[in-house]
Amino acid sequence: MKITGHLLFSFFLALSLSACKLELSSKVNIGDLNRVALSQDGGVKGWGTIKLEVGTLDQCQSQGQFFSSVLGDHFEDFKIRPCEQVGMETYFVAAFQIPILPSAKDWPQKSNSLIAITAGRSSQVGGVDVNLMLNQERFRRINKAIEGKYFQKFDFGRSRIVIQLENDQLTYHDVLASNVFADGLPVVEMKAFGLKPGAHLDIELSDVQREFFSLYSRVPLFKLILSI
Repeated sequence: MKITGHLLFSFFLALSLSACKLELSSKVNIGDLNRVALSQDGGVKGWGTIKLEVGTLDQCQSQGQFFSSVLGDHFEDFKIRPCEQVGMETYFVAAFQIPILPSAKDWPQKSNSLIAITAGRSSQVGGVDVNLMLNQERFRRINKAIEGKYFQKFDFGRSRIVIQLENDQLTYHDVLASNVFADGLPVVEMKAFGLKPGAHLDIELSDVQREFFSLYSRVPLFKLILSI
């Protein structure tokens, strides 16, 4: 009985600890990034999705309220979505809005969002520098609640962070990126990706970038340049 009880405890603990793996994704339009960078418009937002891997569908449904209570105060317009199953994996899913700002100067005080995107003019001709920002104070508060229930913290090293960049403009744009995965392929040196109108590019942070993001609360995503 002691062995059986120990195995059951280990099994359910393993299920619980799987909830510490997360995926953050966001869809952003080039037009919004350009508008923010050029006009200093701080009222623009993109849509994002957060996914937490959990053990089973029953666990996802039963723990959904807990995840919502922990995360809901740290994302704008937080909305729970139906649980997802992909093969043997089950995910708690929620949608949120991510602010797109000309700078991060007033963001931590004026927004309850855990993450934000900044878009500012770069030294490139017609260029825009795009960065991803993290509110460390809010991240610590989330981790404290998660650790109290699951005995582990969120680890960006085990996570996935993806930005889907949409070209909603009538002109071609070049996207300059390095040390990322672009549409699933690794990019080490700075590389240009031409985006025609209506096309999109998925940019995923590498493990080095995720570690940098967790330590320094910001990471460069890419540069935008209007193609000539």
